[in-house]
Amino acid sequence: IDKTMGIIDEEGGVVVCQENCIGIKHMYQMIDEKADNIMRAITDRYLKIGCSVMTPNAVRMDLIKELAEEYQIDGVVDIILQACHTYNVETKDVKSICDEMGIPYIAIETDFSQSDAGQLKTRLGAFIEMM
Repeated sequence: IDKTMGIIDEEGGVVVCQENCIGIKHMYQMIDEKADNIMRAITDRYLKIGCSVMTPNAVRMDLIKELAEEYQIDGVVDIILQACHTYNVETKDVKSICDEMGIPYIAIETDFSQSDAGQLKTRLGAFIEMM
């Protein structure tokens, strides 16, 4: 992910929000600190995280819409790590949301190596230029 975000930066783009396993979604819901059963409140909060292994995943799709509006994004780069099949399955839904909102979309499947950095630079550069 650092590789891809670095390329976006090099090509003149700006990453304003990350909605992934280490991104903003974990901080989007708060725990009800005044709940009678605090353990239940903590559990409820964690079950509301829009994780791609949950299906159907309306929570994640709603969050993507909300983030796109809140951060006034110009485009979505859907980064799918190889072998992360759950995120790969949801690319169609994410693209549909972007199409509905009129937001340019690109899906990038990559890994942690640098072997595809040149290809990613070309694809992401063209995507940013298109916007």
